[in-house]
Amino acid sequence: MENKNLLSIGKIVNTFGIKGAVKIALEKNIEVNDINGIKLLFIENTNNVIIPKQVESISMQKSHLVVYFKEHNHINDVEIFKGKKVKYLNDNDAFSIFYDLTYYSIVYNNQNGKVIETMFNGNHDLVKVLLENEEKAFWVPLVDVYTNNIDDESRIITLKNIEGLK
Repeated sequence: MENKNLLSIGKIVNTFGIKGAVKIALEKNIEVNDINGIKLLFIENTNNVIIPKQVESISMQKSHLVVYFKEHNHINDVEIFKGKKVKYLNDNDAFSIFYDLTYYSIVYNNQNGKVIETMFNGNHDLVKVLLENEEKAFWVPLVDVYTNNIDDESRIITLKNIEGLK
């Protein structure tokens, strides 16, 4: 299994009880859609080797998943997984990613900037932009008129036609 096909969902932070369960802290941008659809998880060990683990049972407790893996029936069997990253082949949309736009950079006419705040006005997402060498931040609606491209992978928003918004 190639690592690029897997979605990083969190990290094993501790064991849970003595019957071999682990507690997985989900990453902040991950949301669980279908907990019953999760049958296989992948644990990334220290050497970046991906180890598939079949899920026997899974439940949600606050912002953590509690997972029992098949063939791991005791706390001693799962101690070695503490601190390891957990990944999932998201082929059935059991998880979804939501992007926090405050981590995005802005590009406008060879000028760089950053998103300093976000808001939803009921119709559109808006970002408050601060461009380099400018003192004042301003709001930009994320609509076709003002956006050239939103690249979630590199976290860059390319803007256009924003002169009237400044």
